[in-house]
Amino acid sequence: MTQRCATHAIRPRRLVAGAAVAALSLAMITACGAPNNTSASSTTITPEKPGKPIALTILDGGGDLKGGGQSAIDAFVKANPDLVSSVTYQTAAATDVAGKIKAQQSGGHMDISLVLGGGDVLGAGEDQKLFQQQLDTQVKSLPDLSTIQDDARSNIQRLANGYGLLVNFDQNGPFLDYNPTAVTAGQVPTTPQTLLDWAKANKGKFSYAQPANSGSGRAFIQALPYLLGDSDPSDPADGWTKTWAYLQELGKYVNSYPASSSLLAQQFGSGQLDLIPTVLSHDIANRKAGTWPANTGIALFQNEAWINDGHFAMIPNGVSAQTLYVALKLESSMVTAEAQRARLTTGVLTTANKDATIVDSGSDVTAFVQQWGRPDFFPNALKTGASRPPLAPSNLQKAFDLWQRNVGAKVGE
Repeated sequence: MTQRCATHAIRPRRLVAGAAVAALSLAMITACGAPNNTSASSTTITPEKPGKPIALTILDGGGDLKGGGQSAIDAFVKANPDLVSSVTYQTAAATDVAGKIKAQQSGGHMDISLVLGGGDVLGAGEDQKLFQQQLDTQVKSLPDLSTIQDDARSNIQRLANGYGLLVNFDQNGPFLDYNPTAVTAGQVPTTPQTLLDWAKANKGKFSYAQPANSGSGRAFIQALPYLLGDSDPSDPADGWTKTWAYLQELGKYVNSYPASSSLLAQQFGSGQLDLIPTVLSHDIANRKAGTWPANTGIALFQNEAWINDGHFAMIPNGVSAQTLYVALKLESSMVTAEAQRARLTTGVLTTANKDATIVDSGSDVTAFVQQWGRPDFFPNALKTGASRPPLAPSNLQKAFDLWQRNVGAKVGE
């Protein structure tokens, strides 16, 4: 899905008439200059429209700013000068988001207004009670989700337990990308066993990114329980016996696990790796950027298990009533069909709003998909195999911990 980012901050951009502010998918918004409720308590507060425009801080823990969220926020800010005076954007590795929020809450001053991120960010925040319970406590300030979500989207929404609003939905992967100059189509493995055989015969030429920092890495390990016939794909602690054994054996032929999807992409693009598991958004974005050749090979697994992926907008506990009001308005804007259509030129083929589709999103989307969206492959591929939900956020955290102990820490053994 979306790529993980290194921590950095972007200077606030002051608004002038007609100026737009960069937008996000799932981020943190901070109100600077508005009255702050500095308590980190999860007590429900009533949103209050600010009497004057406030400043926001948005924290992106999942690459959502680059994934179309930025244009959505631009549009919202431009349309609401009475609500927003400026925006500061921050990005962080998903694993660092909870610590950033916790530090501000412990200090009694919550500067982050809205957080964008995947189930990993949400799970860590839910576990530490960092986020507002939006659904159903703030349901009157949010869209009627039954009008914009079908079953697949609502299944992902339910995983949030009310602590986030789904703003990005992706029938993600994993599948395999390969270097066509080193691997022929007939050589590409299509089952876990043939992948293991290929990795053994081509030591060091296959890898995947560390799941805690990579959408493609986590999609790969979440699909394996289905592909291997494990007892309970939803339970990494007690139901992944075959998966952990397989990943340990596969690890014997892996030289290293890149720390992020970006590093994996660079290693694949430079020829250090010839075969990787990836996801739809990475395949599109890396070919468009020239990181990978446009003719990069692609192959599905037999009995493909598509792990659906979703990213959420989350509001930290401790924000002011005024910040809460603006954050809820921004979230609602981000899931409109108009805002979601803008994502379809960033590397995804599906959106969080069921009514925002490639078919009705205009000539720019059509041209983008025709050039980069593999129209001769993805439309049929997405209809094959089975679509599966991701792990619940709490179980996703368990999977990351178990992978690090059982697989990541043993690389090269």
